[in-house]
Amino acid sequence: MLEWTRGWEWELRRRAQFHVSRTYDCPGLLTFMYDGDYWGYELFHHGAAVDQFVQWTDGDQHFFDDRPVHGRPELLVAQFPALKLDLEHARGYITGYDYGDESYPDFLWEEDDPWNRPVRDGDLWGRMEAQAVFDFWRFLGAEPAEPGTERFASNVWQRFTTEQP
Repeated sequence: MLEWTRGWEWELRRRAQFHVSRTYDCPGLLTFMYDGDYWGYELFHHGAAVDQFVQWTDGDQHFFDDRPVHGRPELLVAQFPALKLDLEHARGYITGYDYGDESYPDFLWEEDDPWNRPVRDGDLWGRMEAQAVFDFWRFLGAEPAEPGTERFASNVWQRFTTEQP
């Protein structure tokens, strides 16, 4: 059994998850939150990346080299059919902001900003806030404990474990 910390072992975690995906021929999803500023994910299958998403992009952020980071909600939903994910909700969570886009509203969100509303009833965060990743996890069926608690990291993975007979 693997137990991850909440640390930032980016390369190690990616390699480990790609290995599991390749070995078990299954999809996987690596999510992250960067300094409480924004969140993102990498979706993979057969041990290879198939999609990336970063919520807030600018020219200095290069988690995924030069690959597109806008996310493809339809691909996310298709990779996990057993979860019966709602495509419109997936689109809501995978809402990005390009810091260089001058036509987009100010980055400092107002409380009543329609772009920053929660995606689903019961969500705790606006979709443009970094903490929306916690609501995204709940959307996927994982019930994370509150950040900063001992159970935080392990609870996120409970939904995505497989037992061998």
